[in-house]
Amino acid sequence: VSLPYDMGNAGDLLKHGVLAEFVRWQCDSKGAFRFLDPFGGEPWGAAGTEVARRVQALPESCALRSVQSEIDRDRYYGSGLVVRRVADARGCAGVRVLVSDQDPAKRKRLEESGLSMLTEDFPGCSGSGYDAYAAFDEIVRGAKDGDLVLLDPFHKFLPNKAPKVVPRMAEMAGRASVLLFALNLDPKNEVGRRFDKFLRNHLPGAWRMTCPPLRGARVKGESTYHAEVILAARAFRDDARQRDVDTLWMRLLEFSRHLAAALGLSADTLAPRKVHRGEPTP
Repeated sequence: VSLPYDMGNAGDLLKHGVLAEFVRWQCDSKGAFRFLDPFGGEPWGAAGTEVARRVQALPESCALRSVQSEIDRDRYYGSGLVVRRVADARGCAGVRVLVSDQDPAKRKRLEESGLSMLTEDFPGCSGSGYDAYAAFDEIVRGAKDGDLVLLDPFHKFLPNKAPKVVPRMAEMAGRASVLLFALNLDPKNEVGRRFDKFLRNHLPGAWRMTCPPLRGARVKGESTYHAEVILAARAFRDDARQRDVDTLWMRLLEFSRHLAAALGLSADTLAPRKVHRGEPTP
């Protein structure tokens, strides 16, 4: 499979590391839940030497390191299988992984890898006119406590889709959890500043982690964009779960420092930070 980027690049490592730690935490604290991925992509791809080196530089305590156990065989697992493998390793039999993709060939490969299709719970997420954003709207309407949805669109998200999707993320986070992975060309340009405003207005209290472009990058897809990971969850606003939430924060902080070292970045470059409320939305 030929991709315009290498699976396992720096942004993928950040995204999948956060996803793996969150799922491990969710398994430990909640048990059964659904993972919903309308942008499923490939179930796995070739890792390459540099990606393998980075993953193997992480300590075995990192969920990402343990889940990418075939990295030395040139196999890097995508999001659906990351979740499936974390849940299996945690003995969390009640976790359901439901995925889809606009590309029928990718949908076929996802299903052949053992993952279930979104149509099992969301019948409207099907057909030749499949639209992942429309699927997300259906997911929000049918969301249940404990659900986690991953939004992993390609690079036109910030200029074209963020104005509509970020408010819907807030609605999802009011019921369950949502993880966004987006590419930000320049946080200081008009599009980047507008994205900041959307987050402040609609997702105060969400957690944000950013990987900057890597100079001299040897892996395709990590030299131009800032890779943004936004995590918002109902649990973050639940006082009764504050101790559990603090545990997750510390796990993500620890992971961020290990990944920063593997990428040759300073220790706190990738550290999580909270989105603070901005001006009221006009």
